[in-house]
Amino acid sequence: MRYLILYLKGMLMGAADIVPGVSGGTIALITGIYEELLHSINAVSWKNLKLLQERGIRSVWKELNGSFLITVFGGIITSILILSRLLEWLILNEPIGLWSFFFGLLIASIVYLYKTDLKVNLTSLFYLCLGTIISFSVTQLGVIQNEVSLWYLFLSGFIGISAMILPGLSGAYILFLMGVYQIILSNVRQAQDLFFDFNMEKFIEMAEILGVFILGIILGIKIFSKVLTWLLERYPQKILAVLIGLMIGSLHKVWPWQNKIFNNSFSEIKKTVAVLPQDFLGDSPQILKAFILMFLGFVVLFITERSKTLFKNEI
Repeated sequence: MRYLILYLKGMLMGAADIVPGVSGGTIALITGIYEELLHSINAVSWKNLKLLQERGIRSVWKELNGSFLITVFGGIITSILILSRLLEWLILNEPIGLWSFFFGLLIASIVYLYKTDLKVNLTSLFYLCLGTIISFSVTQLGVIQNEVSLWYLFLSGFIGISAMILPGLSGAYILFLMGVYQIILSNVRQAQDLFFDFNMEKFIEMAEILGVFILGIILGIKIFSKVLTWLLERYPQKILAVLIGLMIGSLHKVWPWQNKIFNNSFSEIKKTVAVLPQDFLGDSPQILKAFILMFLGFVVLFITERSKTLFKNEI
């Protein structure tokens, strides 16, 4: 049961990571595996791997917290492979419902963390405001339009994974801002298609793009997780306040009613702006559906927190 719960939490992280505006780090934080995830990633090092011959696989595996990492990342990868098509369809066809659910989940997460883990004082409020300003500023950046090269894909993976493990900063949204989100998503779909209709030319092209991107991810997650762990160990309340602030600053990006602003050619979306339902320029604001799914987001958080309490001795 322990690893099933971890696997499901990994799947939730994977689903969040591929939605622009939502962070897998947020899911890890509210499900109680965030700090263990960072420590486990940091444990994967040449120093520990060199001990294989001296101490044996079992001892090193325990040192790396291998079962935890394999289970969580297995859930993340499974979710990305299975849900990438579904989530892309939901973003295009049911955006209000999708964003409503994540908005409710995010609001409930902020309230829960603020009440249970944060000591409220002037210092924590300052850092909370700082995190909010940083997150909001990042989400105001315009989309980069350029020719995507391999070094740029590497940089995108490096920066994107750093945001993915930060609650409140969406790695998928960072990739969207950098102009590579659709490229990566289409190559993930192509990788799935090649299992059923293999083509060597397409495989080489896909492997080159995803290989360089994943290399950036590996380097980024190692460096950034080490820095973040160091900060959490020394300034836990300040960093927690910043993380909650990052989540608050990203709320407007998962607000269900967004009007699109196009660039001068009207062919590509420059950014989206959160508006009230009555100012929404889409087909229908679907207010009832939106509030039902917001409430469902609250319920999911409650169930997640209950599972964390029930299995805290195991996980």
